[in-house]
Amino acid sequence: MSEKWKLLLKNWKFQRKKNSFGKFTKGIIYDTANGIISMPHDDMMIGKRLSTEGAWNLKEIDLLKKIIHKEDVVYVVGTHVGTLLIPLSKHCRNIVGYEANPETFWFLKQNLTMNEVTNAEIFNLAIGDHKKSISFLMNKMNTGGSKIKPVKDIFKYRFDAPKEIEIPMISLDEHILEKDLQPPNGIIMDIEGAEFFALQGMPKTLKEIRFLYMEYVPHHLKNVSATTKEQLFELLKPYFARAVSSRKNIEFDLSRSPAEFLKYLDELEAFERVDDILFLKT
Repeated sequence: MSEKWKLLLKNWKFQRKKNSFGKFTKGIIYDTANGIISMPHDDMMIGKRLSTEGAWNLKEIDLLKKIIHKEDVVYVVGTHVGTLLIPLSKHCRNIVGYEANPETFWFLKQNLTMNEVTNAEIFNLAIGDHKKSISFLMNKMNTGGSKIKPVKDIFKYRFDAPKEIEIPMISLDEHILEKDLQPPNGIIMDIEGAEFFALQGMPKTLKEIRFLYMEYVPHHLKNVSATTKEQLFELLKPYFARAVSSRKNIEFDLSRSPAEFLKYLDELEAFERVDDILFLKT
């Protein structure tokens, strides 16, 4: 174990002991710029930011508000406890959310009620390539980092001893038909490395949407789905003409110079950076 991870684990264990509210405590409620947000009290990532700063990812929310139209139907694939879904629900006609982790899904339901969100439909499902049962890691320190069981498991995904469970997965195209859902105008996706599998299960949807906003984490691509940036790009290039980096606000023309975009993804990997990338049709 590296010194970095030893220190992180030590700090988390100390904070758990320091902030112990008793074994029957379910979570904490925060009054934030994102809304009234409840979440597990062990969470030292988003939970800590909500408690000390009263907000999470407001810059990202402001960016998405500029993209979303009032009459849009927006899908959030990987809602966590709703820190994005709840504020964005006020800026679109309807919003559909998918959250794989049953624990954070419970908090999501409470948060929708506390914030009186009436235009949301949510599902406790993982989105992937087809309907099946999959293994899933429920992380404790960073509940937002919970993920499908990686193809290549590494210590940073298991340092807080996540519980491993079986959960249902379905393809998005299949679920839209099965539940007769309103098709999306845009998708926001943050599913900790399962993006490659999710994209394989939504070709019909990708053809119709106006935008896709997706988190890109190089080590997730490498370890969770055990695939390459080229393979991921092959799933995206038939549907999108432009990509915009949120980190650097750089725009790439995918139809004319895809090599520049792939070079940028190489740069992210080399410097161990993460980016949220907006894919657009025109």
